[in-house]
Amino acid sequence: MAQSRFVNISSYCVVEYQAEDLGSSNYYNDTFILVENPETNTHQIFNDDSSLHTTKNIQDLSVLSIGNNTFAYLDSEKVPNYLDYNTALTVTTLPSTYNVVMDKVRFHFVSGFDFDDFRALVLTISNTENDGKNNIFANILLSPETASSLIIFNPKPLFLSNALYDRYIDILVPSIKNINEDYENASVQSNTFVAAITPNTIGSTGFIYNNPINITISECTKKKTINTNSLTNYDSYEADEAFTASISQSNEFDSVGAYINEADDADFLEFYLTFNSGFPEELISILNRRNPSDDWIIIHQLSIFEQVGSSFINTSRLVFFQEDKFDEPNVFRPVLKNAGEAVSMSVDYLVRLTNRLNGDQIIREASFNLISPKKYGKKLLNIQLVDKPQSQKVYNKIIKKSFEATQLFIEPEAASRLSNPTVTPTITEVIRTEYIPIFFNNNNISISNASSLSTTSDAMSEVIFGPGALRFILSPFDNILRLKVYTTTTSTTSNALVPLDLNTTAPSYKLSFETNTGKVEVLNSNDANQENLSTGLISFTVSKQNSESILKSTNKVVYLVSVSQDGTETLIYSGEWRKTTEQADVDAAIELAKNKSQTNTEIQTALTNIETLMASGQSKTSVLMAAQSSQIKNTAVASTVNRFGIANAKSIQPTISSVGTSGTSGSSNI
Repeated sequence: MAQSRFVNISSYCVVEYQAEDLGSSNYYNDTFILVENPETNTHQIFNDDSSLHTTKNIQDLSVLSIGNNTFAYLDSEKVPNYLDYNTALTVTTLPSTYNVVMDKVRFHFVSGFDFDDFRALVLTISNTENDGKNNIFANILLSPETASSLIIFNPKPLFLSNALYDRYIDILVPSIKNINEDYENASVQSNTFVAAITPNTIGSTGFIYNNPINITISECTKKKTINTNSLTNYDSYEADEAFTASISQSNEFDSVGAYINEADDADFLEFYLTFNSGFPEELISILNRRNPSDDWIIIHQLSIFEQVGSSFINTSRLVFFQEDKFDEPNVFRPVLKNAGEAVSMSVDYLVRLTNRLNGDQIIREASFNLISPKKYGKKLLNIQLVDKPQSQKVYNKIIKKSFEATQLFIEPEAASRLSNPTVTPTITEVIRTEYIPIFFNNNNISISNASSLSTTSDAMSEVIFGPGALRFILSPFDNILRLKVYTTTTSTTSNALVPLDLNTTAPSYKLSFETNTGKVEVLNSNDANQENLSTGLISFTVSKQNSESILKSTNKVVYLVSVSQDGTETLIYSGEWRKTTEQADVDAAIELAKNKSQTNTEIQTALTNIETLMASGQSKTSVLMAAQSSQIKNTAVASTVNRFGIANAKSIQPTISSVGTSGTSGSSNI
């Protein structure tokens, strides 16, 4: 995989050298032409014109240095062309049998670049041979005449150092690192490509090992004509100023790269600078230890492109500085403005490893593409539910195989085992959890306040508070609250209270205290030593900090709430707390709850006696006397007596009427 190295060569041009890895198999078999130029003591190579659409490093787009900062244009349409005219040159066409690994050199030009200040540019890539001779890998002429064959407008402009580079030129040149490595390790060096392009009187020289690659831009302000005695004249360009930069063949940053992709477990992008295919914290540490004055940071730039039709629209750009947390990925969720009609999206990632002390930068690029990117639109996709979310009831269900496979559908070995009566078939059991909504009727829920210090309880001594009647003391210290939840079971004659199985109602519960500054919420302890959810017993620990916050409030309402797996909260019960100085309120509530509980017990006894008399076939008079002797004035008792038609007798109608119109309700919701 090619590694990009950037160098700022002039105010209007940034060069990106995309070097192939050592041992790359990115071979080309294009035909090369070697020119030995004694006037400048250089070698120059380029491809013939058939490589216009592959390397673009061709004769028709090249110039040749003829000394005095002057370049002759090698226009292949001239007859004869300049190579044939200048007899001092030695021109050799190399065979296309060499497998040459090629590097790509991309010259990025700033937006608005033109030729107002000069007539042409000469783009040069060169390396140094072992004898000091300069070997020119490319000498490309960029002028108004050649610009249309060279310049490509970038649909995804490069934004770098507060400048936009929206056009570029790509030139392919031999990879000096790869071809010189082949030359150094070849058993017969004369058969290598390097030997062919570095000839001397005794064979070949080769290149200086690991020497930097030189890149030059020459600004030519004058265009002249080379007059000859024939009908053919040649164009030349005179350079007034040149800018040169060097790029190392290999360095410590070869293992630095860039990564961007979607996260495996979420709909957002992860991106970071890589070092040895991992996070860059080790690299940052190494660089900062070398010089205590150095301050290496990472600059990330993300450019979002949306493809609408055949056009790529740059809809947003993000740039930020990373100064810490180098051991984890950065995350970003793009918001597409045209998600409804965009065919695809792409994110160009440019990351710069920068030393704030002196401005040194190492730049890497990566990109991410996604087809049908609707999930990154302005609004998230919503799943419509059939009904509103409810609390869930949990069942552990055992599923057993209830059929037998015939020998027609099973393997021969299994068929032989089934035919053997001594083999007992195995039944596979699978435990599956299913959730079914539970609907609460808050009017049917009652609560008792169990002591947090007792390990056993007597059901007969429990004080059960009806809906909203719970009162308890909250101290300014740690408080352990144990509540037992009851619900109503309807029978033919009464409503009996039974413990509510909290295991089948919701996965968790909490107490929510209303305060003047908001809610204070406490989850249940979920500790088997303190609570027994199957019998309705649940425990909460209110910390000292929470207690002090709650006691400052004038609002004393507290809610018992069930919390489903999806976060839905459902009210089960509400009551009130009191301060330690308000013990009288709590005592009054307890006394009232006890009286109601005792009255309900007496009603149950009377009803049981009347039902027994009715079932045994006693006379109406006996049943009426039993009802009157119980002295319980309750509508449930009156209703039971009326079922036998006793109230129709004139002698007893007033008595039954009085029973049915006074006393307490027969509902057992306390």
